[in-house]
Amino acid sequence: MPITRQGWLGLALALLAYVALRALLLGTNFDEFTMPQYELFPMGTLPLLSGVEGGLPVSRVYDNAAGQLLTGWLAEPCYALFGPTYLALKLVPLTLGALALVLLWLLVCDSAGERAATAAALLFALGPTTLVKYSTYASGNHFETLAFNALALWCTFAMHRRGVSTARLFATGFAWGFAAFVFLGALSTLLLLALVHLGLRGPRASLRDALVLAPGAALGLAPLLALNVWTGWRGFEFLQNKFSKEGSGADLGRIASRLAEFAGEHLLAATQFRDFGPLPGSLARWMFLLAFLAGYLLLVPAALRGVRTLARGALGRVSADTARFDEALAALLCAYLPLTALAYATSGLEIQPKEPPMEAEGYRYFNTHLFYATFVIALGAWRLPSTALRLAVLAPALAAGSFSAALADWSFSHTNLGAHYDGFNVKQTANQLLTPRNGYSVEQACAMAEAYPPQVRAQLYLGMGRVRTMQRLIKAKGGDPDLWSTLGEFPERARPDVARGIGATFRHQARVFSRLDRRILDVARERLAAGDPLAGFALEGLATDWEVAMAKDLPARLAELEALAADLQASEPTLLPHFIRGTGVVIGRALRRGVASEESAVAHYAPALSARANSEFCEGVGIGFEEGLRAPQVERPLETLLPSGFDAGALERGRTRRRAELAR
Repeated sequence: MPITRQGWLGLALALLAYVALRALLLGTNFDEFTMPQYELFPMGTLPLLSGVEGGLPVSRVYDNAAGQLLTGWLAEPCYALFGPTYLALKLVPLTLGALALVLLWLLVCDSAGERAATAAALLFALGPTTLVKYSTYASGNHFETLAFNALALWCTFAMHRRGVSTARLFATGFAWGFAAFVFLGALSTLLLLALVHLGLRGPRASLRDALVLAPGAALGLAPLLALNVWTGWRGFEFLQNKFSKEGSGADLGRIASRLAEFAGEHLLAATQFRDFGPLPGSLARWMFLLAFLAGYLLLVPAALRGVRTLARGALGRVSADTARFDEALAALLCAYLPLTALAYATSGLEIQPKEPPMEAEGYRYFNTHLFYATFVIALGAWRLPSTALRLAVLAPALAAGSFSAALADWSFSHTNLGAHYDGFNVKQTANQLLTPRNGYSVEQACAMAEAYPPQVRAQLYLGMGRVRTMQRLIKAKGGDPDLWSTLGEFPERARPDVARGIGATFRHQARVFSRLDRRILDVARERLAAGDPLAGFALEGLATDWEVAMAKDLPARLAELEALAADLQASEPTLLPHFIRGTGVVIGRALRRGVASEESAVAHYAPALSARANSEFCEGVGIGFEEGLRAPQVERPLETLLPSGFDAGALERGRTRRRAELAR
């Protein structure tokens, strides 16, 4: 049946709601929707690494979800259009979420009509916090998979409703294979789709279909197979670790305990709604769960009929009743939750609740369930005979969705931050360059680094300095790690940045353990006494965070640096000027982003820091300001952002020095 004008308007309304909510959230409260350690690398950094002859083979950043690579590739046109910003990176999951919404609408429309489809699409657009947040996370797998799961569902059911043909079989097979390529977690959905196809077609026809389905699936899977061959079957090793090693398996007591935990704790908590004004988030969690349970129970009779029809079909008694398509969809949707619960109970997967703003990350495995929950609620509601009864099921879920407004910053005091942040973290690439499982020597990693432009290369060397230092610290087990010999592994021109990486290692350790490992100070003091200029670079790096800081993080980071500077002034005054230069570098990097709240934080902390060593501080600001890979976003002259009495000559000296270092 052709879609009516009202149907298209309903779909447009749902898309508008989807876009408007996320534009509000990202526009007013961007920092709430960031996971830089999981987004900026590899997804955001891949466009900078790709297409460079002699550079890092991007397949080596593959972990267990090839969707990470796909997200990186899809970021390239976004960067080309809007620049390599954090906001541009988030256009990838946002666009894939919109595609998932359209496919959801089409599926439900075929099964229950246009109004049910619009209701389901609105439930997704205004969905649980976990879904809403993940629709803005460029994580590469847990949300991005929804679009490709939905594509596999739509191709399968559209093929059966419209008639099986060679072209449709091949396209369906490809959709199945590509969904597995994006995320191995799609295998649950694909297993159910295979059973649906067998039940709808019967064993003989299914065998014939396999001659076309299989090549299509093989084509969709080909990138995944190539990646696993290239990386030593990395993705399948992940599955083995989660499902066949200690902490998983057929211990019935453990399975029962984890099933109870899944149903009694995680199913309610998975939505992660926040408090909304005086209304507690727990209220929204219960409303959504009750709406889901109501829809599920209403859908069960159709699902049971679907199971019976599919079972008969699998035995060769295929039904000609067109209702079997709707019932098969109901059976698949109702089967997904118990299948997921069983997979959790028999695996080593862990669900670890986290504090805001990372709470959604703790329930990432529930994205597909929550997506399918929107199908279940809408399809279940449309099993009822009247609009009033349908609204009784839909209203609690839609009302719960309004709690997403609690994630906005209604003061509008920090707007458009995402366009000021870089969408990449090049230095984190070093983890892949020097991880033992990739098998690259330091010499090979350096050769790849040399293929990149100077700004990228400098960040790669800083990262490699940090990684090699961490490896030495682990090997030393608390003893002398012989830090300085690390520098000898690298080309001479790379050693200043490698030394900065050594210092950054100890900055990271200081945050993790709430204390500074004094070994870096001992080595720096010794090398300075010997006249080694690289010791100063290591002390600069001691001020550098490994993690990318958002604007909300900068005041706390500067407070930590000020406290460490006071400690050095009291205990190691000869080392202080170099560390103060490093704090200037941190501030210069922040100032180039042009974020008003960061400029305020700098204005608050810079006077005390610069007073300890004004010339070195200003030199560091100049160095940091020259380190970006894209044009500065600051609108005012850099000099106006520093405290009164700054050393203009040192500022320019730092900028000149860094440009010269990069030009070597």
